[in-house]
Amino acid sequence: MKGTVVKTEYACRVVSQQFKADSWDDFRIGAILYSPRVSLEQADALLVLYDPSEELLKFTGPKLWFTMEPSWHSHFRSHPVGKRLVQELDASERAFYGNPDATHRVPHPTYRGTSSRPRAASVSNRVIATVNNFGGRLWFLKSHFRTRNRMILDSRVELFGFPDAWAQFRHFPKFWIRRPPDNYMGRASPAANADDHIRFLSAYQIAVCLENCTEPDYFTEKFVYAVRAGCIPIYHAHATVKTTFLSGARWIDPADFAFSPRRTIDFALNQDQMEFRSINDAWLESGILTDTDEQKLLPKLHAIISSKLRIRDEFLARP
Repeated sequence: MKGTVVKTEYACRVVSQQFKADSWDDFRIGAILYSPRVSLEQADALLVLYDPSEELLKFTGPKLWFTMEPSWHSHFRSHPVGKRLVQELDASERAFYGNPDATHRVPHPTYRGTSSRPRAASVSNRVIATVNNFGGRLWFLKSHFRTRNRMILDSRVELFGFPDAWAQFRHFPKFWIRRPPDNYMGRASPAANADDHIRFLSAYQIAVCLENCTEPDYFTEKFVYAVRAGCIPIYHAHATVKTTFLSGARWIDPADFAFSPRRTIDFALNQDQMEFRSINDAWLESGILTDTDEQKLLPKLHAIISSKLRIRDEFLARP
C-alpha cells in the first residue's frame, strides 16, 4: 500500500506450554527476534509450538503452528481450541510432518545433533518393547481390538513402561491398570536422555518399535533408537515412510507375517543381527535423516516465518 514503511527488523512472539517457552532466552535468527516476552499486540509474527493456543485465533498477522503428534491426537480431535485451529487455519499457517505443501512439511525430529551409537558390550538373544508414555493406536501393531495387544504380550517380549501413565490412556486394557501383564519387567527403561535409553536397548537382539500410528510421512525416533542400539527392528511403516526415510534400511515388518506375534518373533530371532547392524549403520551414516535433526527445526520454522513476512511486506509495498 502506498506510503507504507517496510520494516527491516521484526519481532516474533513464541508460545509453547509443552516446551516451556516462557523460560527461553530471546534469540535472533537473521532479521527476526524470537521472544516469549513480545506481546501479541507488538508482535510482527506469531510462532506456536506444539500446544493449541487461542492466540492463533486472535492474531491476524503472519503466524505458524508447529505440531508433531499424529492426526488422532486429542489436540486435534477433542481439544476445544485445537479443533477450531484444524478447521480455521490455512494449510500455510501450519507446519507438520503431513502438510500437503512440501514447503510447510516439517518431519518429526528423530535425533539431536548426532546419531551416536552407545552399545552394550554383550547382547542377549531377547526381545524388548518399551511403553514409557501414553503411546498410540499402533502400540500393538494391529488396530483391531481383539489382536492389538498381542505383539507385546508375547512371553518372549520383555516389556518396560509406566503403568501409572497407562492408566491415563483410554485405549489401554483396563485390567493392566490393576495388574500389569506377566511379561512386564517392573520398571521403565531409562528415558532421561537418548543415549541412556539407546544403551539400554542395545542389550537386546530385537526391539519392537511401537510407533504411535501409521500415517503418510509420520516417522519418529523409535525406529532410529533401535537402529542406533544395534537391534533388529520390528516395525510397521507407512508406504511413504518406506520409500523416503527408510530407503536403504532393513527391518522386519509384522505385516509380512499377517501381524502374527509368534511368526514375526520366530523369524526375527533367527536372523543375523550383525548383518542387520551393518546395513542399518550404513543407513544411519548416509545422511538420509538429516532433515529430522532437532537442531534444524527452528531454522526450518524461521524460513517459513521469514517467507510470510516477506510476502506481507511485498503486499504492503504495492502502490
